[in-house]
Amino acid sequence: MRLLYQRAAELNWTYLPDAERTKQYQLWTTDPAIGGKLLGFIAKPENVRPWIKDGPMKEYARATYGVGKYAPLVTKPATPVDALVVKALGPGWMVDLATLDIKPLKVTIRREDDEDEERRFVWGPVKDFKHLAWAAILAQAGGDPLPWAVCVVDSFVRPVSKTQKVSHQRIAERLGLLVAHVSDG
Repeated sequence: MRLLYQRAAELNWTYLPDAERTKQYQLWTTDPAIGGKLLGFIAKPENVRPWIKDGPMKEYARATYGVGKYAPLVTKPATPVDALVVKALGPGWMVDLATLDIKPLKVTIRREDDEDEERRFVWGPVKDFKHLAWAAILAQAGGDPLPWAVCVVDSFVRPVSKTQKVSHQRIAERLGLLVAHVSDG
């Protein structure tokens, strides 16, 4: 699995379009060093691709942030959450890692000079914006009193378009959320 994650990092997997991911799954499935080795554990060749997709690659984005059982396999970690908070909201915020939750990744943050000022901070790639916003809607509908900051992370290779940023901002304003776009790296 280390080789799989190494290859994913080389491809900038988190920001790879779905069509390119589909092609890559097929290549990995037929690659003797990846799919070939998995055949010893997965009896049927037709089960290799779903195992790769629904197992280690489903966890890849979280693993790059140091979360989950596959995190030790990551060769190219993503920007740590405390650095994302500074990029998105500026300095002066403390990240409470004891509040870390997944699906989507989120933490509670507090102002350094006013611990009564708290927010939920949720982050993920641009393709997950709808999931990030939906998590905020569900939490607030369920009684979460904290304001939410939605951090959309892109890469220098595949930046968020100006049109997408404007759309995200309009949606965030309508929902009473703060949205920030930052680049990983």
